[in-house]
Amino acid sequence: MEKILHSEKIVFNSLNENNKVRITSVAILAFSVLLIVNALAAYCIINIPFEWLSQVGFVAVIIFLFINRNLYIVPGSRILFSLFFWAIIVTSVNIFFKDYISLMPASSTTSYYFFVCLRFIKLLSFIAAVYLIYWLLLKEKRHSIIKWTVIIGTVVSVIAVYYYFAWAYGLPAPLPNRLSTSGNIITKFGIYSYAFHRAAGTFREPSHLAQWLVVPFFLSFIYCKKKINIYAIIIGITILLTGSLTGIIGGIIGFIAAIIITNIFKLDNLKIFIRVVGLTLIVLIIFNVLAISYTTERANIFKIINNRLSPILFKGGMVQSNRGYVYKYISHNPPSLLFGSGLGNSNILFSQYLNSNAICSFLSLYFNYLYSTGVLGLIFLCIFLFNPVIKVMLSKEIRKDSQIIFIIAPYISYLAMFAVHSEEFSIMFAIIYALMIYEIRRYKNS
Repeated sequence: MEKILHSEKIVFNSLNENNKVRITSVAILAFSVLLIVNALAAYCIINIPFEWLSQVGFVAVIIFLFINRNLYIVPGSRILFSLFFWAIIVTSVNIFFKDYISLMPASSTTSYYFFVCLRFIKLLSFIAAVYLIYWLLLKEKRHSIIKWTVIIGTVVSVIAVYYYFAWAYGLPAPLPNRLSTSGNIITKFGIYSYAFHRAAGTFREPSHLAQWLVVPFFLSFIYCKKKINIYAIIIGITILLTGSLTGIIGGIIGFIAAIIITNIFKLDNLKIFIRVVGLTLIVLIIFNVLAISYTTERANIFKIINNRLSPILFKGGMVQSNRGYVYKYISHNPPSLLFGSGLGNSNILFSQYLNSNAICSFLSLYFNYLYSTGVLGLIFLCIFLFNPVIKVMLSKEIRKDSQIIFIIAPYISYLAMFAVHSEEFSIMFAIIYALMIYEIRRYKNS
């Protein structure tokens, strides 16, 4: 009788383990599929953007895991939840005291309440993505997370390069069917006011594509151990073809900061620096061959960067950039020290100031949360974002690992890009945030 009971227990444990493996496999599959869907930002189905579907998908997956498994508390998430609930309070109070519905721009594609809800869904989807990825990392799926992020990033890059030449040579390619960021219907692949034709791929703007690719670019150096990193070459070429100053300069800032934080004079770091610089030179050579110039001169990325940076550095700062209208608004409308306007409401007020028929973006995560949630919200945000960097700087053990450079670099790149481009959290940042926190925890417990 005891033998029978013992054998039944073994079978039950085996079935339980198999169930755990299945759920983990489904979770990694869901992560990969949702990342692909997230990359289809310029497309929609039945008037529902794929980007929204990916965001809802991450929330659905984390609810499923919560029901079927114990979730792990992500370090730093308490301050993120504080920001989330503070934003709800501030937004609710503002809705009660002010009629924002009447201030909605004429070309708005959604109702007021749906527009505000979307702001919170995006924040909630970021939290869900962080929890999903961190859960997978603790289930020893670090390699899979990095692998699929790099592979999907490479495929997205290949598609973007194909689209790039489809525009030039009339090759077949599906046109975006989602409204552009300016609220216009896209009838052809974009021609941007730039020195050369820019790659946008499956995104609504070249800068969105560049920002999305920064994480897979750096993670490819962890995934690919070969001297010639073909993944980084393909992704790097695509980033340059976007012509995005945000993506290019952000990546450079992140890499240099990571090298300095982990000790630039360490032999392994010097080897990494030489390897990345060497690969960058290869990317630049290929870019010069591929880039389609709008003039008779060949595209020169250094000249373009210099032309765009010089007015900012030497002629009046960011007011002289193509984001100057944001800084003029800030100078004329100082933020409230205690209480913001609420998520979404701040954009409506900004759009009203600009007399715009479409919703306008602050092009900065920091400005958005300052005007939306006040100084307290900005403090919550900064603690959440910069705390992992401080922990890395204080940990000698984690800085001994030369591979950590390729996690720190995209993380700091995003901290820089959040200042001048994106006003909301992204799924790609969720990946690198979870990886950063996981590495800190791993070395702390070792």
